[in-house]
Amino acid sequence: MNMKKILLLSIMTFFLLTPAEETDAKTIKKYPRQSVRWDDVTGEEGMRAYLRLPQGQQKVKALLYCHQNMTEEVLFRSTLFTHKMDSLGVAMAFIQQGSQNWDVTKGCQERFEQIIRHFAEGTGHPEILDAPIIPFGHSAQATFPWNFAAWNPERTLCIISYHGDAPRTNLCGYGRENIEWGRTRNIDFIPGLMIEGEYEWWEARVRPALAFRMMYPDSRISFLCDAGKGHFDLCEQTQDYIARFIAKALDNPRPQGGCYYSRWQEDGTESQDPHDQFWYQDDEMVSLTKARYAETRGKQMQYLSAKVNGQPLVYQADKHIKMNATVTGGEFTVEPFFTEEDRHTPATKHAAVKPRVVVISGPVIQTGEYTFRIDPDYFGQDPKRLWSGITLCLEADGDHSYKSTVQEINIQLK
Repeated sequence: MNMKKILLLSIMTFFLLTPAEETDAKTIKKYPRQSVRWDDVTGEEGMRAYLRLPQGQQKVKALLYCHQNMTEEVLFRSTLFTHKMDSLGVAMAFIQQGSQNWDVTKGCQERFEQIIRHFAEGTGHPEILDAPIIPFGHSAQATFPWNFAAWNPERTLCIISYHGDAPRTNLCGYGRENIEWGRTRNIDFIPGLMIEGEYEWWEARVRPALAFRMMYPDSRISFLCDAGKGHFDLCEQTQDYIARFIAKALDNPRPQGGCYYSRWQEDGTESQDPHDQFWYQDDEMVSLTKARYAETRGKQMQYLSAKVNGQPLVYQADKHIKMNATVTGGEFTVEPFFTEEDRHTPATKHAAVKPRVVVISGPVIQTGEYTFRIDPDYFGQDPKRLWSGITLCLEADGDHSYKSTVQEINIQLK
């Protein structure tokens, strides 16, 4: 790629919705954010980078740097998470078509520097030029945060690989080989958090993280099993855990000490073997982790399905996204209900809670509890990657007998 770009700075406005319970179809609250856009001399137009400045703060203390994949959007839509970032003075950047592996031979480092420079110039916040970076990536973008830190150790505050990858993993979320760091690069003392959902569990993804921690004793690799959760969701409880991790990194960017606690085991076993333990910033993070693990232990599963515009969905176990529907027109409904394990037969026994529908990504506005409309001004849209699909997640909390449950849905637009 020709990295000599004509960078056109344009401070524009894009909008993110508040959660559905704070809005209705007539009064949709929107928040203005700062963004920049640039056009490539090769004709590759429409690539955008968006910046959310922390409200109520005079200076930016750090920058959460996300590449567009999927649940990154949840953070920007979440009132809970954005308010927490406001309180910490953390700006939030959303980058379209970002590098999945941070291969610097392909120009990603130069692109990053250009984006940061124009963020600083365009917003009148020169401190962004030197603000510590928090690389965050989900799934196919979950390798990039570790590699970014290896190439930018002095610039990285902490690392978050969400429902994703271990550092230097051989199972990259994007399905191709990882890149080599060489002999001189490391992420020593940089707090790094790997999160993997209970319902997406794959032991082969966890082992490389433990091996890396033992191979590099000065690394700070923390881990959370997202108990009662899958691959596509990002619940408020986990958002809070991530926010606390960031807050502690701001207070202690290069921790020399810390705590160690056992890796997650489904049966509740707590290993005393150092080879099966992860690093944690302090006792509070260990306590939060233990509490998350205890929430689902020994409880029964429950399952969800839904009707889209009155038509029941079909569960396809062999698909990455296991429930799919197609809608036409500008509005549609998604009505969740509890099922038996077949995800079809309505269930009579389940937690005494009401299922909800959460927007994960795509051009959609939630106008009510179970009602939606297509968003023609979707902030992630561009000519090279028009989003014809929407990802939603059905969610239901657990209780004393049942685990919480999630079920992803893909809505194709026709």
